[in-house]
Amino acid sequence: MKLSFFLSLTLLVFVSCTRTEKGLVFGIPSYEKRHVQVSNMDLEILEKAKYILKDKDHWTNDKARTCTGQPPFNLYCVLEKASIDIDGIYIHRRPALQEVRFTIDDKFKERWRVHRLADFNGHPGTTYEDVIGVLDESIGRIKHKLSSYSTRDSKK
Repeated sequence: MKLSFFLSLTLLVFVSCTRTEKGLVFGIPSYEKRHVQVSNMDLEILEKAKYILKDKDHWTNDKARTCTGQPPFNLYCVLEKASIDIDGIYIHRRPALQEVRFTIDDKFKERWRVHRLADFNGHPGTTYEDVIGVLDESIGRIKHKLSSYSTRDSKK
């Protein structure tokens, strides 16, 4: 009886946990919720990041999170640069960057351990094409969210 209760409680806690860059956390932190409001600026940031990574020579598979602002860029640093170029400031949990993290979770969950952007980029299996694919998917997701806002607003 006690063992059954303990196993049930352990299962409940495990199921209620979410894997984040801070490890397993109980519940879902607000920054990990996928239905956050995005803006045109989020779309511009991801499009700028893709533009900066216009060819393989502008990308490195380095996983450092200290950025120089000069090519070649890893995924983390190109998103930082694009954020600063578009908005003048880097916000680590900006919806655009979270959308990239969610895309990595959905497509390449096995390629990160601690820091999604840096670990995915630096994973030996990650290619330039994978990084561009993640950006393309994230851009598509943001466009879809933005179009749903205008559809919803037009019904009012």
